[in-house]
Amino acid sequence: MMSVVRRVACALSGGVDSAVAALLLKRNGFDVVGVYMVNWDQVEEGVNDCPRTKDEADARKVCVRLGIEFHVVDFTREYWNDVFMNMLENYRRGLTVVSDVMCNRIVKFDHLHRYAFQKLCVDAVATGHFARTNLGDFLERRSMTNVARLLMSADPLKDQTYFLSTLTQKQLRRSMFPVGSMTKPQVRQLAAGANLTEVLNKPESMGICFIGKRKSFDSFLDQYIEPVSGLIRNVDTGRVIGEHSGIHHFTLGKRIRLPPEVIQSPLGFFVASTDFASQTVWACEGSLHPLLFATEFVVSEPEWIAESPLMKSESVLVDFRCQRTHPAFECVLSRLENGFLKVVPKNPIRAAAPGQTCVFYLSDECLGSGRIENVITTLAQR
Repeated sequence: MMSVVRRVACALSGGVDSAVAALLLKRNGFDVVGVYMVNWDQVEEGVNDCPRTKDEADARKVCVRLGIEFHVVDFTREYWNDVFMNMLENYRRGLTVVSDVMCNRIVKFDHLHRYAFQKLCVDAVATGHFARTNLGDFLERRSMTNVARLLMSADPLKDQTYFLSTLTQKQLRRSMFPVGSMTKPQVRQLAAGANLTEVLNKPESMGICFIGKRKSFDSFLDQYIEPVSGLIRNVDTGRVIGEHSGIHHFTLGKRIRLPPEVIQSPLGFFVASTDFASQTVWACEGSLHPLLFATEFVVSEPEWIAESPLMKSESVLVDFRCQRTHPAFECVLSRLENGFLKVVPKNPIRAAAPGQTCVFYLSDECLGSGRIENVITTLAQR
């Protein structure tokens, strides 16, 4: 028999989802502790206006309104060392990374969990993510024997299992997702009914995890990555069509903005690939160029959330998603001799970029994820 969950830490971002998560915990009789995480130093970046200050103030006001404890914990060093520096190195090498996946696994579900369990003496940690588990929104179905499974939320448009796809059994078994069985309109309606005016009409958080949306992401990266110049070449002709100041500015499938004096294409030029060794960006003409569509690609071996779908067979039919906002696509997943996995989409997938997180699903269950290592074949090889 598992110990009864009584005291729960709720991660508060200053937004409506986490505020409603705390509200639901309170209404369900839990002893709730609100925790706001500081993970980015705006002063070091040279930014005068600090949205974090308002988010922290709003989170505090929510706790006062709900009559629950409020704590602030600083994970700036952990975020910088464990997440941000890793993200920069990947961008420097021309890889497309999803920092929110790493941020969740390392900061929210590791450092925060350890702080909450050791310092606040809680029995579980809740967040405002749109996700569910088979253990119930409030861990009411958790036992010593059942395996934790990550499930898609009731709101498919807001589902965030993509960002939670690397969580472990230990992390999931101690996690609550109170809003996972609700839709976004229902969350806002509940917030309005509880008079949570501080967060009710705040815009959705955007951009990099804990850093936020920037006017120019390229300029932001340039503050931390030393520029290395290189050439932009037409992948079909080998001809030089431009120059650049760093391959970290380029993502597979992204349109390349060339100066007016450069020979243009009526179809436009798009990133077909980048070569870190030579600092070359290879460009193709048109957003539908065959090189942009992968027919086979390699993914690193995932740490599956529960059991591996390949445990009983050499290949299996599952769904996958390379970006959270994209629909899930069907694929055949199989093992390679080097321990990696081969993904063969039912239909060619556009811009499957090395470094991206590829998340696998079976019906509404999120099985886990791996990193795209390289594309084996594209439509151009057919």
